[in-house]
Amino acid sequence: MINFHSQKKYPHSRWLLDIVTIFIIGIILIASFYLIFEKKYQNKIYLGVTTAGIDLGGKTHKQAEEIINKKINKLSLDGIIFYYQGDKTIITPIVSDLNPDLAYRIIDFNTEQAIAGAFAFGRNKNFFINLRNKIYTAAFGHSIIFNVAVNEKEIKQILKNNFKKFEMPAQNAKLTYNEQSLLGGEKNIKFTVRKEKTGKIINYEKGIDRLKKRLARINGGPIKLSAKTEYPKIYKKDALNVENKALKFLNAAPIFLKYGGREWEITQERLAPWLTLQINPNYKNSKKENKIIIGLNEAGIKQYLLDEVSPAINKDPLEAKFEIKNGRVTKFQSGYDGIQLNIKDNLEKIKSTIKSNQNKIIELTVKEIKNNNSLKDINNLGIKEIIGTGSSDFSGSPKNRRRNIAIGADTLNGILIKPDEEFSLMGALGEIDAKSGYLPELVIKGGKTIAEYGGGLCQIGTTMFRAALASGLPITQRRNHSYRVSYYEPAGTDATIYDPWPDFRFLNDTGNYILIQSRIEGDKIYFDFWGTKDGRSVNQTYPVIYNIVKPGPAKLIETLNLPPGKKKCTERAHNGADAYFDYKVSYPDGKTKEKRFNSHYVPWREVCLIGVKKLSEDNNTATSTKSAADQKNF
Repeated sequence: MINFHSQKKYPHSRWLLDIVTIFIIGIILIASFYLIFEKKYQNKIYLGVTTAGIDLGGKTHKQAEEIINKKINKLSLDGIIFYYQGDKTIITPIVSDLNPDLAYRIIDFNTEQAIAGAFAFGRNKNFFINLRNKIYTAAFGHSIIFNVAVNEKEIKQILKNNFKKFEMPAQNAKLTYNEQSLLGGEKNIKFTVRKEKTGKIINYEKGIDRLKKRLARINGGPIKLSAKTEYPKIYKKDALNVENKALKFLNAAPIFLKYGGREWEITQERLAPWLTLQINPNYKNSKKENKIIIGLNEAGIKQYLLDEVSPAINKDPLEAKFEIKNGRVTKFQSGYDGIQLNIKDNLEKIKSTIKSNQNKIIELTVKEIKNNNSLKDINNLGIKEIIGTGSSDFSGSPKNRRRNIAIGADTLNGILIKPDEEFSLMGALGEIDAKSGYLPELVIKGGKTIAEYGGGLCQIGTTMFRAALASGLPITQRRNHSYRVSYYEPAGTDATIYDPWPDFRFLNDTGNYILIQSRIEGDKIYFDFWGTKDGRSVNQTYPVIYNIVKPGPAKLIETLNLPPGKKKCTERAHNGADAYFDYKVSYPDGKTKEKRFNSHYVPWREVCLIGVKKLSEDNNTATSTKSAADQKNF
């Protein structure tokens, strides 16, 4: 009986053993496949991952960078065509210039972020979520968002400059006046209402939205702009008896503004253009209210205060500046506080006086502006020695560029950076215009040459970047130039600046003040950072330069700013490239901070302007068949 039962149970036990064996073999096969898969993709992006419509599966960081940058380079060179009724203009990611410094980006592709996101997908969660993501992505794919920064304001202005001839903005019904001379020399002001007009404007916002969608996939096809009807908001039929109401407002004049023994008179002639038609905010809530009322043009009043009053009152603060003399910190420029006319408060005072027709003498208010460096014990700031020096060479710079570099260096010389302060180079430089002594250069926007200030200041940005690196300071904001520039070699160690962005910023984490000292010796500029060494050490590798890309043939651009037939080459050809260097700061407590600074430079073909009497329809799109080298003699 025992043998009988054993034989009866044996087939069932064998079946269980077979299942366990198959299960174990399956686990081993799956584990082996997984290990092989992981080894294959150890330094590669997982299968099925895309960004901007580009398949990055199986690509290393470097290969992904090359593929994406190739598309970006082509878009940067070709640009994106916007057209309307036969006219067109080309928007390029980089606004080009007549020297390398003023070239700046209005479209910035965040390649590093996209590649980092692609590489992290399937790796940045726990084991089971990562496994699920890998399986799902291999079967169905996964797209990483490709972020693109677009300077919409700048692009819209370029488009408006080129297509404004097609626009006729709507005009509201407007309160107008004329002066009539009376006997005795007095003047009488009479108000009338001019009828409104319907208009037509180009829908730039819709065009820019289409642009952003194209850029998210790094596509550069032409974009057709469309127009839309613009209706006025104020109609003459709704402006009931406003002429008489305007005359009542006019009776508030004369009004006298006073400050510090000075006086400004607001006469009826001054007040009349400040009166305007406005929609009554209470109209919807009360049927008894008129839809259109008399209001005040705040912009006009503000402009009057800025142009006529504030120049006699305002005094800018002056920060104290310092230098090292005989081993001691000394003040070579004493600082003082400033005052500024309080535009907001005084605007409200003027409005209240006009509306109430009372208190016709207004005492103007000002606000005090403190200077940041009102230090007393200047030799107790922790400034003992040079903690880092940056330098760059500007050999071959033209006269205007040299002047701008000198002004920028002088502006920064003697500035103190407080402990834990984030230093902003654009903030420290202040206004970059003719009043500050800067000379203009030309940039090309939408095929038009426009004067802008600041050529040479990227030499300042680059030198400050190198000084901050040498001092071991954390860099919080830095952008490389759009293309390689001889002034800033070796590639990868430059920093571009432009108002309002990009800026160059770093943090003073030394625990002591840092004093900036600038010096120009021959064709070299230096920034010395003075402070107190805290034992940190810096290790910076020499830049690795790769992906060298030759530029295309020269581009010819018609212009009305040169005599017909006159040619002038405005930009030299530059090879495209990628570069990086590794940066490591070691602190006395054993901690370290490491960062890789990556730079991408687009290939840039030579650009030449040619003077014409009239721009052709295909202006700015024709490319010369001559090589860049052939064009050198223009």
